[in-house]
Amino acid sequence: MTLGPLNGHNAPGTSAAAAQSDSGTCTSPSAPAKSHSPSPNLKRSRSASLAMDPDLPPAPKIDGEAMLEVFVHKSMKFPGAPLNNDSPYGDSDRLAALGHKILEAAYTDVLFSQRPMLKAEDMKQQVETKLQELVQAWVEGYRWREKVRYVPGSVDLKDPEETRRLFDSYVGAVFIGEGFQSIRRWVGALVDPKAQSTSMQAQQGLHSEPELKRPKVEPAAYGGLRGGYMPSAPPFQGQPPMYPQPPQTYFPPAPPLPPPPLPPSTPQPHSAFLPLFNQTAQQRRLEVTYPAQFTGPPHAGRWTVQCVVNGIERGVGSGTSKQLAKEEAARQAYHAMGWAPYS
Repeated sequence: MTLGPLNGHNAPGTSAAAAQSDSGTCTSPSAPAKSHSPSPNLKRSRSASLAMDPDLPPAPKIDGEAMLEVFVHKSMKFPGAPLNNDSPYGDSDRLAALGHKILEAAYTDVLFSQRPMLKAEDMKQQVETKLQELVQAWVEGYRWREKVRYVPGSVDLKDPEETRRLFDSYVGAVFIGEGFQSIRRWVGALVDPKAQSTSMQAQQGLHSEPELKRPKVEPAAYGGLRGGYMPSAPPFQGQPPMYPQPPQTYFPPAPPLPPPPLPPSTPQPHSAFLPLFNQTAQQRRLEVTYPAQFTGPPHAGRWTVQCVVNGIERGVGSGTSKQLAKEEAARQAYHAMGWAPYS
C-alpha cells in the first residue's frame, strides 16, 4: 500500500471508498478534516498492516532526526535544498552514500566468516548480485515502504534503486549512531539468524577490538633489568670476600636529548636568492618575469634586470653579467614582498 500523503488525509482525487479499502476504516466525507492528526482508527489500521516479518531480527534503533531523513523522501523537499549543517547527517543522500559502503563491508565480512570458506570471486559476485535481492526482501519484511512519506506519483518506491537507497540510508544512520559492530551483528542475523544466534559470542570475540592493557612493570633488581629479575647467581665456590659488597642500585637511563633546532629558512646575505625567490613565488602561484636590458660597449657594458611580479616591478638589479643582475633583482624583490627581513 502507498501512504504518500501526510497527516492521514486522502490524496487529491481519492474517494472515500478508496480510503476505506486502504485503511480498513470508513471515514465520513462530511466529517471535518483534522490538520496534522490522523484519525485513531486509521492509525490502528496502519499499525496492524505494518507488522514486520517475525522471522527478521529487530532493526537497530535510530533517533528521530535520522528517521526524518530516512523515511521522508527527497521528493518532499524543494529542489536545490541546502545541506543542514546543524544536523549530523546533512541529508538522506549523504546517509545513503555512507550506508551503501558500510552495508557492502558488513555483508562481505559475513561472507568471509562463513564455513566452508568462499573464494574471493564468489564473495565479490554475491555482493554485486545477491545483496540487492536480499535488500529487496529485507525492506519488504520490515514494511519500510509503507512508512515512507513522498509526493504521490513522483517516485516508484518498488524500484530497485529506491529500495536500495532506503535501506542504505538506514544503515548509514545506524553507523553514525552505534558504529560498525551494530551493523555487522544486524546483517549477520539477517543473512543467517540461526547461525548468528549460536555464534554471536564467537563473532564478538573475533571482531571486537582488542583491549589495550599496559604491561605490568616489575621493579628492577640485580643489574637493573626491567620487567623481572635476573636468575639467581650460582653459589660462590671460592673464598668469600673480606668486605660485604654494597647493593647495586638501578638508575634509569637519561632521556634522549632533543634534536638540534633546524636552521632558519631565511637566506643569508651572500646566499643565492634567485632560486629561493622563484620557488616561493611558484608556491604562492605568482607570475614572475625578468625583463633584461644591456647598455654600454660590448666589452664593458652592464646588464639591468627587473623582477616583475604579477605585472608590478618589485626589484631592479645591475651588474657586469646578466646572472648577477638577475640575482640582485631577485634579492630586492624577496625583501620587497615581505618574505624576509632586510639584512
